[in-house]
Amino acid sequence: MTKNIKIMSNESEKKLDKLEDDKEATPEGKYASPSDTESESKNGGDSESNEIEVVQSSEVLFAEQQAIVQSLKQELDESRNKIGELQHSVRRLAADFDNYKKWVAKERQIVERTATESLIKKLLDIYESLEKAAATNDESMGKEFKEGIKLIYKEFSRVLKSEGLGPIKAEGTQLDVCKHEVLMQMVNDEAPENTILQEIQKGYLLNSLVLRPAKVVVSQKSQKEET
Repeated sequence: MTKNIKIMSNESEKKLDKLEDDKEATPEGKYASPSDTESESKNGGDSESNEIEVVQSSEVLFAEQQAIVQSLKQELDESRNKIGELQHSVRRLAADFDNYKKWVAKERQIVERTATESLIKKLLDIYESLEKAAATNDESMGKEFKEGIKLIYKEFSRVLKSEGLGPIKAEGTQLDVCKHEVLMQMVNDEAPENTILQEIQKGYLLNSLVLRPAKVVVSQKSQKEET
């Protein structure tokens, strides 16, 4: 009995020694079971696949961001083009409106000038009649009446002058076909050719424009002097 116990004890010691030898062969003194080895290999494969998925996700995200950036750049370029077109349209409209204002102002001036010319032309005959009446020395006219005519003529002259009316110079000047209308030629060897010798009807300017040309008689050289 005692012998059997010793044999069993020796066998147990051998098994324990074997287990200790196996532990020392395992890194860090740990025993690597088949299940642990399978688990480690499985974990290593999972980590590699996770890294691949992260890289792929980053590439997809970068591509999406690049597409968004390109889209925003395109929208920005389109917006700039639209802004440029709008600015061009605004400048063109401003120029057209400025030209329109100038045209309206010019048309208004033409209308006002035409209306003024038409009115003053109708008043010229009355004005010249008053001028003759104020210059006459007819004694049959009463003194007060004559003074009244002179005052009316003076006021009439002031109003017409304020509107730009002025006489055209005639006698003693050279003929100007734009301002003078020749009714007759008179031989006069003492005066230069086409000198105005006589004014038959007064001419008038309205703001430097000829309202009515002066009707005149001009000089002409004799036939003997010409030959």
